[in-house]
Amino acid sequence: MAKIIKRKINNKNYWYTEYTFGYVDGKRKYKTLYGKTKKEVKEKLDKLIIDVGTDNYIEKQKNTLYNICKNLIENEYKMNKISDTSYIRKLDTLKQIDNHYICRKNIQDVNGHDVKDFLIYITKYAQSTIGKIYGLANKGFKKAIKDNIIKKNFLDDKFDYDIPKSKKQTKKIRAFTIEEQKQFLNILNSNTIDKIPYKYQMLLSMFTGLRMGEINALKLNNIDLNNNIIRVESTITKTLGKGVKRGEKTKTYAGLRERLFDNQVKNILVDYINNYYKDNNEQLLFFDFKNNTYVTTNEVNCSFKRLCKKYNIANNVNQHMLRHTFATRCIESNMPAHVLQKRLGHKNINITLDTYCDVFNDYQREYVDNTLDYLQKHGLNLQ
Repeated sequence: MAKIIKRKINNKNYWYTEYTFGYVDGKRKYKTLYGKTKKEVKEKLDKLIIDVGTDNYIEKQKNTLYNICKNLIENEYKMNKISDTSYIRKLDTLKQIDNHYICRKNIQDVNGHDVKDFLIYITKYAQSTIGKIYGLANKGFKKAIKDNIIKKNFLDDKFDYDIPKSKKQTKKIRAFTIEEQKQFLNILNSNTIDKIPYKYQMLLSMFTGLRMGEINALKLNNIDLNNNIIRVESTITKTLGKGVKRGEKTKTYAGLRERLFDNQVKNILVDYINNYYKDNNEQLLFFDFKNNTYVTTNEVNCSFKRLCKKYNIANNVNQHMLRHTFATRCIESNMPAHVLQKRLGHKNINITLDTYCDVFNDYQREYVDNTLDYLQKHGLNLQ
C-alpha cells in the first residue's frame, strides 16, 4: 500500500501519496495525489485503485473532439478511403461542428450538459446536415474511447442524446408540372445545340432521372444501344483545388447501376451520337472542347436557369428539377417505390420515400379511390 505523507507547501500543510502503475522502458509510471487531509488522500487513492482494477482509469491529457475528428478525416483521405469530394464535404461538416464550444473543450471534461447543448445548437441546420454532424461527432467520441481518452460516449444513449430534429421546415421538392414540362420540352426541341449547348444533358436528366454529374461522366462505351442500357459507373466531382475530375465511382455505391431506357431516350442518344458527338481522349459522351475539360453540373445549371427565366417557365429553379420531374412522372404513372429507388440510385428506399413523400401521398389518395371503385364494382361495398 502506498504511504500517505504529510508535507508543507507554501507554508500550508498537505497530504500526498504516489501510486505506481508499473514501469515503462525502465521508468516508473506513477500518479501523485494531494489533499488537505489524510482521509481525503486515502479516498482518492482507493478510488484510483478501483478505477485501475476495473479498467476505468484514464490518464489526464489534453485533446479535443475537433482534433480527433480532423485526424480521422485526414487519415481516411490519406488511406484513399474517401474521394476528394467526400474529403471536402467532411471538412465542411467539421467547420460546422467547430462553431460550438464543445469541440474546443478538453474532451475529457465534456459532460452531458455540454452534449445536450450541442445537440440543441445543431437543430438550426437542415436535417441532412444534422445527420452528417451527428455522425462525425459520434465517430469522434468512439475513436476517443478506442484510444482510451474517454470512457463514455454520450451519443450511445439514444434516449437522452438521440439525433435531433431540424427547426428548419423541410423543403418540398420542386418538379415541373406537366404543362411546364411540355413548355420546356418545346423550347429544347425548337433550338439546336448551338443555341442550347447542354440540350441533350437536360433531355437525358428529364427522361432518365440520372444526376447531372453522372450524365457528364458517361463514356461512349457506357451506352449500349442494342440492349437499351446505360451503365452508370462514375460522376464528375470536385478536386481539392477549383477544378473537377471524373471520379472513380458514383456518388454512392447504389449509384453504380445499369439503367434500362425506353425508345424515347434511345432516340435522344442516337440523335446526339450521330450528329454531335466528337471524339476526345477520354471518350466522354459530353466534353468541354473549348476549355479542354469536363462539363460541370454548375455550367448546365446556369444554362438551365437562364432558359427558365428567358421563357418565364418557373421561379427558383435549378437543374436538379429535371431529375425530380422524372421521378414525379414515374410516381404519377404508378411506378412502385422500390423500382424508382433503383432507377434513381438511392442508397435505400427511405431516401426515395422521404424525398417524394408529398408526391406519393397525393397519389395515395387516388389509389384509395381506385380501390373503392374496384370493391363497389364487385359488390363488396356496404349497402
